[in-house]
Amino acid sequence: MDQHDRDILGELTKNGKIKIKKIAKKLNLPMSTVHHRIVRMEESGVIAGYSAIPDYKKIGLSIVAYVFVNVDYSKEQKQELVAQEIRKIPHVAEANIVSGEIDIIAKVRAKDVDELSDVVIKKMRNINGVAKTVTSLVMKEI
Repeated sequence: MDQHDRDILGELTKNGKIKIKKIAKKLNLPMSTVHHRIVRMEESGVIAGYSAIPDYKKIGLSIVAYVFVNVDYSKEQKQELVAQEIRKIPHVAEANIVSGEIDIIAKVRAKDVDELSDVVIKKMRNINGVAKTVTSLVMKEI
């Protein structure tokens, strides 16, 4: 990857639906060059895919929270298996294994605090190996 690839990738990251013509004009490159570079990045796996980013408030998931999870290793449960089980829960958008005092951070989207509570208390805390959860509500997404 050279600087042109990084610039093209940057434009696609900002807007996955941007037209090749617009990228070419913005970066002062021929359209064919931009096209071939995009195809090459897709084929090599640099571009793993494209996705839509919903307006979560408009689809009724206005609550966002991060749930910090500690794993109970005395139950001989593996951190990755716990994270995989957490990720299977509806409304869990991400489950990431992290370093530090916390073992897993899960991003949860819910319609309201009651639904968030159900996800954390009734589902997440009942997963074998979950020792403790601490939930932080997102006040404003930037």
